[in-house]
Amino acid sequence: MSDPDPSVWMGDDGILRVRYPQNCHLTLELMEEVHQQRLALCRERCTLLVYAESVASAEYEAQQFASRDDVASLVDAMGIIVKSIFTRAMAELFMRFHKPPYPTRVFTDERAALDWLAQFVPARPVTPDSGDTV
Repeated sequence: MSDPDPSVWMGDDGILRVRYPQNCHLTLELMEEVHQQRLALCRERCTLLVYAESVASAEYEAQQFASRDDVASLVDAMGIIVKSIFTRAMAELFMRFHKPPYPTRVFTDERAALDWLAQFVPARPVTPDSGDTV
């Protein structure tokens, strides 16, 4: 039985989200798929929230892919949501050995992650035709 596909979407708050399925095994192929979905939504730098609550494993090649200059250059900051000590340990090992060139933190609470990430989301300019008042 194969894992369901991960979900990738842009929130109204300007934060790009990636949700990995239950008991997900992060492979190079899966990371490449997520990257393509991300590029379809946003080709510019953005802030990223990763729901990795139940990632079961991460191949070294998948971690290397996430650390590539062309991939990392598209991220302003990343929050990773975990629910277990095991998943937290995997996230912290990734941060220690692959040293993302952008701010990265691990959270157990979505609200705390979103509050922290909000500081990295660029302000959107208000335009007269957007319906917003200036």
